[in-house]
Amino acid sequence: MKYFIFLLITVFSFGAFAAPACMDRKDRLDYNESRLLLYRDEMEPKFTARAFIKGIIVGIIEDRQKHVHFEVDLDGDLATRDDRIEVIYNTKFGPVPENRPGDELIACGDFVADPYSPFKAVVHWLHMAPKKSNHDHGYMIINGQITGLVNPKAEK
Repeated sequence: MKYFIFLLITVFSFGAFAAPACMDRKDRLDYNESRLLLYRDEMEPKFTARAFIKGIIVGIIEDRQKHVHFEVDLDGDLATRDDRIEVIYNTKFGPVPENRPGDELIACGDFVADPYSPFKAVVHWLHMAPKKSNHDHGYMIINGQITGLVNPKAEK
């Protein structure tokens, strides 16, 4: 409940939209797209880190098994492909906001260097931690609509 109230205060401060804090344990992250691209290119497969990205939806790679896989461009230059990343959202934690190519996507979650991804890296865990754990919450925002805050265990 405290997390939800914090999100409301953050989102509605001064009447303007602002993304909620993206946390890495007790540290508040700034957008870190360039660092994640460096990790993708230089770290061993399966390397993980917290991610906070803002990019442009290029398209949906696939939608299967309650997971939507987005292709996201991180520098806004759709003519280049070297700055793309795969963003995976689990729909058990809330619906995917309406979207189309060219829409803005913000994601707070976990980065993984993944040699099996078409972009060699993914950002996932874009939802609240469903159980009491030390894992930080995540979320996804498309065009100002936030998702990932539904606890599927609480709805049963």
